[in-house]
Amino acid sequence: MKTRFTGRSWLVLGTVLTALVATSSAQAGSGRFLATGGIQSLDGAAGGGINPWAVIAGYGTSNQWGATASYTNVTLPDFNVNQLGASVGINNRFELSYAYQQGNLSGALDGQNIGQHILGAKVRLLGDAIYDQDTPLPQLALGVEYKQNLSGSDMLTDGGALGGAVDDSGTDVYLSATKVMIGGFFGYNWLVNANLRYTKANETGLLGFGGPGEDDYELRPEFSTAVLVRPDVAIGYEYKQMGDNLSGAGLKESDWHDVFIAYFPNKSVSFAVAYAHLGDVGGEAIDYTDENGIYLNATVSF
Repeated sequence: MKTRFTGRSWLVLGTVLTALVATSSAQAGSGRFLATGGIQSLDGAAGGGINPWAVIAGYGTSNQWGATASYTNVTLPDFNVNQLGASVGINNRFELSYAYQQGNLSGALDGQNIGQHILGAKVRLLGDAIYDQDTPLPQLALGVEYKQNLSGSDMLTDGGALGGAVDDSGTDVYLSATKVMIGGFFGYNWLVNANLRYTKANETGLLGFGGPGEDDYELRPEFSTAVLVRPDVAIGYEYKQMGDNLSGAGLKESDWHDVFIAYFPNKSVSFAVAYAHLGDVGGEAIDYTDENGIYLNATVSF
């Protein structure tokens, strides 16, 4: 099955973005501090570029709703991924998110497409990443993401082009802890985030879920840190552990890393650019090595 952005997809996104911009101009002076909602991550949840954080989408407080819509592009030597996403934050407690990803492959799989739908939910369990400065305890959130791969059974099953993933859908569960230390890094505000993810996804689900002899869920750590060098500019680093489910099919996954800079000119919009290191995805069918490139994100918030 091939998936691509259609004219209707862009029309829907444009309508959402227009509505958000119009609404957010009236909300710019209210809600949480600038940049405290992060951006919309690669899985659709509020956070950094490749990892969710314990924060809730948008700038709504305990009696407000917030929302985001975003476009993300990751361009690598042998493939690229585009993502459209939207999320809603409710009373700074609950978050619902959706992301649609579509990727185009080159090299040995030239002309093939990969993609997935991701439905997410997150609940803030306790703490406040910003206001609880009198305690070292972080803000904690529990999240769940249901992922439906769109590559098709001919790509994912044993003997398929992607090497034999067991399932074309999977559900991730993660626990996220986020803390912002005011003036904690040489006088600059410093964010630290750690996640523990329960998953069996291959390349976050873009290559399916599970594999030959490796169909069990496992815990994988994730880490993010950022320094606000100005109230509207953050510079940071992220790490995301990958699995090894497809090693029996001759494929391997490297852990992901990125170094990013994010700009928040106001509460209505943010931009992020990163150098992303996805490493090797190699084997007999796929010979993708040193998959390092540029990550771009634009998020509209209110």
